[in-house]
Amino acid sequence: MSQSLARNGAADLDKSTIDYAAIADPGHGNSVAGWTGVIIMLIGVTVGCVGFTIHNPTITYISIGIVALGVVVGLILRAVGLGNKPKNK
Repeated sequence: MSQSLARNGAADLDKSTIDYAAIADPGHGNSVAGWTGVIIMLIGVTVGCVGFTIHNPTITYISIGIVALGVVVGLILRAVGLGNKPKNK
């Protein structure tokens, strides 16, 4: 690569099409709904790992239900209004 490309970036990059507001605040799910759902799912995965390790299919299947419960709780909390707020453009 030549030094001019390394210093100035790619020649075909159109910087006018970049949405700098979206880059500044990408919204990575930092909300009550997001965190609650993920924490419940992490507990389910942990229980599933324990059940799988001790060869207990009942615990392993219960953990699948816990993970599904985390998804449902996250969606319900988002519907109630505890999720990320939609961005106005």
